[in-house]
Amino acid sequence: MKPIGIALPGAATPAEAGRLAARAEFLGFDAVWALDVRREPFLTCAAAIASTSRITVGTNVVVAFARSPTVTATAAWDLTLWSGGRFVLGLGSQVGPTLQARFGVSVERPGPRLRDYVLAVRACFAAFRRGHGRYDGEFYVIRRPAFQPGSEPDVPEPPIYIAAVNPFMTRIAGQVGDGLAAHPFTTPDYLREVMLPALAAGAARAERVRPPVLLQLVVAPNRDLAAAQMLVYTVPSYRRVLDHAGQPQRADAVLAAAQAGRRLEARTLIDSGYLDLLGIAIGLDQESIQRALQRWLPLADRISLSVPWFGVSHSEQMSLMERLLEQAAPLNAA
Repeated sequence: MKPIGIALPGAATPAEAGRLAARAEFLGFDAVWALDVRREPFLTCAAAIASTSRITVGTNVVVAFARSPTVTATAAWDLTLWSGGRFVLGLGSQVGPTLQARFGVSVERPGPRLRDYVLAVRACFAAFRRGHGRYDGEFYVIRRPAFQPGSEPDVPEPPIYIAAVNPFMTRIAGQVGDGLAAHPFTTPDYLREVMLPALAAGAARAERVRPPVLLQLVVAPNRDLAAAQMLVYTVPSYRRVLDHAGQPQRADAVLAAAQAGRRLEARTLIDSGYLDLLGIAIGLDQESIQRALQRWLPLADRISLSVPWFGVSHSEQMSLMERLLEQAAPLNAA
């Protein structure tokens, strides 16, 4: 069985994140991943690191453009140092309207900008190691990434995973990323036929080995919660996933209803067939989780299991994750 981890609930407090991370480690999970949904993901990771000793802890993913490269690099470096090299930095660009609405930030050319961002973060890592350095990029210029001179040569640089849906960003992940964080809004066929070739092409262009793929698999107790979560991800930027699946009319209908504010109608259009296309696990039981995993494991190098968070209360998110941990734990030994 390939490595299976969990995505810590977006609503989890640091104390709850630490407790869930310790439980996940005890049950044999490979990793815990922090979402950039409600809490500060770096703080969530700090709590998880403090409560564990072996498993990987990472962000999947942190919104890059809401933070400067130096801020991100400093947090990632400290978490790597504290964890003894167990930290993974997952970065994503976020879709434009959400980036503007949530963070008050708008960017042009997000693909090239994220590529430059990753290189700037790596330049900061190098500066932290040497005690000095600078970066001159297309979008970012950093003159003094280390305010306190000094070097930490024994700290391993944390791997950087890049989130992507569209081929262009996937190629960037292949060029400069240490891994691809595949979005939960995808299909097995889209990952196989579109994303993996794009990832390989990007790696080949940079004369690198194709980086590994991390897939986030949503596990929902019922269709209604799964549909509500997938509606959040059904945005114009991602519609090519449905187009590739031969569902352009379905994409048109869901997007039109959502953009007109008819969310109940849009959720109704996300039926069982729609969710099956996306490879969602419907049912918090071992059989349902295993059935979904069988579709994804041949394609991904590691899996992160998550529970719905949109429209789900804090207490219910925690309850769903407790159930997921218990039901999925035996699969680690399969």
